[in-house]
Amino acid sequence: VGLALSYAAPLVSLLGSFLTSFTETEKEMVSVERVLQYMDVPQEEVSGRQSLTGKWPVQGLVEFHNVTMRYIPTLPPALSNISFTIQEGTHVGVIGRTGAGKSSILNALFRLTPVCNGDIMVDGVNINHLPVRELRSRLAVVPQSPFLFHGSLRDNLDPLGLSEDWRIWEILEKCKVKAEVEIAGGLDSNVKESGCSFSVGQRQLLCLARALLKSSKILCLDECTANIDVHTASLLHNTISSECKGVTVITIAHRISTVLDLDSILILDRGILVEQGEPQRLLQDDSSIFSSFVSASK
Repeated sequence: VGLALSYAAPLVSLLGSFLTSFTETEKEMVSVERVLQYMDVPQEEVSGRQSLTGKWPVQGLVEFHNVTMRYIPTLPPALSNISFTIQEGTHVGVIGRTGAGKSSILNALFRLTPVCNGDIMVDGVNINHLPVRELRSRLAVVPQSPFLFHGSLRDNLDPLGLSEDWRIWEILEKCKVKAEVEIAGGLDSNVKESGCSFSVGQRQLLCLARALLKSSKILCLDECTANIDVHTASLLHNTISSECKGVTVITIAHRISTVLDLDSILILDRGILVEQGEPQRLLQDDSSIFSSFVSASK
């Protein structure tokens, strides 16, 4: 019995080590599967049938015509045969529950995911006919998670070096982040990896400054106030309201309060456009979906 017990103790330890190794192997296999998944992603079509000349877009008119989009062929569509028009110079909010397809609209507009059916027109030009890099360079976006790369602050704000310093400082002042940049050491100050030398709110304001420097007629906001405090969110929205007059602004919103003062809203549910119109008019209709959203958020 004593001999059996003396051999049993190391055996238990070996079994524990085996289970630990097996678990770690299972975890690492997820990484291998992800690599294989990315290897199967088709190469983006860089060239296009139609090239752009001059400044485009000039107006900022956005039209979706019967657009259907899927991330994976076996899954239900993220956007299902949706059609709408965003008039030039208007500020439009897109709302809906999680998984409704809000961010999918921007994915389709930037051609991050190809559409299965339908057409997306910007100023009367079918974006599927344009070189994808040129398309993305003509649109501005402020993402949900602000990103700054390692390098100088000037390179982060103006990667192509198209703006003069006075213009960059002017935009930083309008975005209420000029003082923080001066404290950090100016435009030549070194930004640490992921911009950790700035707070989340400051990084988001810097991303807004980068977007405004592009002077695009279309600005997309992808839940850009989701991870920042109320004060910074107010600064961001006030800046957009004052500096984006005549610019088409598409706001993917997670807070109902952020869309109440916009020109129009789109409400999605499971990839289907279920309601659209002016928010104040929809609020007056007790039977509207938007009215029920507002009541639920109180």
